[in-house]
Amino acid sequence: MKVFITGGNGYIGSAVALRLKKAGHDVLALVRSEEKGAALRAAGVKLVVGELSKPAGYAAAAYGVAAIVHCAQEHSAEAVELDKKTITNARELLHGKVGGTFIYTSGCWVSGDTDGVADETAPLKPGKIVAWRPAHEQLALSMAKDGIRAVVVRPGIVYGGARGGIPAMMFGAAAKQGAATMFGEGANHWPMVHVDDLAELYVRLVERAPAGSVFNAVDASQHTQREIAEAASRAAGKDGKVQANPAEAGNLLAEALQLDQRLSSEKARNELDWRPRHESFVAEAPLLFQQWHAAQ
Repeated sequence: MKVFITGGNGYIGSAVALRLKKAGHDVLALVRSEEKGAALRAAGVKLVVGELSKPAGYAAAAYGVAAIVHCAQEHSAEAVELDKKTITNARELLHGKVGGTFIYTSGCWVSGDTDGVADETAPLKPGKIVAWRPAHEQLALSMAKDGIRAVVVRPGIVYGGARGGIPAMMFGAAAKQGAATMFGEGANHWPMVHVDDLAELYVRLVERAPAGSVFNAVDASQHTQREIAEAASRAAGKDGKVQANPAEAGNLLAEALQLDQRLSSEKARNELDWRPRHESFVAEAPLLFQQWHAAQ
């Protein structure tokens, strides 16, 4: 299958591109420069140099693909509008394509505080940082009216690999400051997923996820933020020392990281036969730290 991926040089997008290529697909990845896409090119992924904000620059390359996987995560002031425009552009590129597929990357924070274990049917209570995302999920799923097989995936907090994701901030703080930092007191639960397992799920979404479906992407662990921070600290050789940062008013990222979330991915496991190989950041923290540290 010919697949176009946005955010090809990003943490999630690069992993997805490589895994789809390994699965035998013809992969095109949108990257900011040839240099940033060097590892992808070496693996046989075709590069499309351009920017999400300039769809005319990538439309010709993406036209005619069977699937578009939207992994790009912008952090500019225009991020929300740009995400919406990317969905609209994907609809136009896939319009009239028999069997066209669109995978939209949302995230666990749309679920808010879960008050127990929540699955994909639970009412959404998005944190402020992603208050706009549920509407974009629905915009993506509405592509079904045009005959497009649209699917939404909600990854947990992603970890693993050289970049390390958000938990790498804990590795960095422990290594440099002697203690891993937490937001608040750390009693809240974090839903998590290893980047390699997440990439494997995307392959299954592209190949056979039902139209209009939504999938959580999390491992089986239900660790608290404090347990994760202590594991990161031990892995960095700091004896589990942690430091609680006071919650800052208006810091939307800090607010999101203090959400108490326990999510189920049984739907992906049952319907797509997804079997994560990594089920616990805490158990694997020493190896994860080594991988991250070697890339610094």
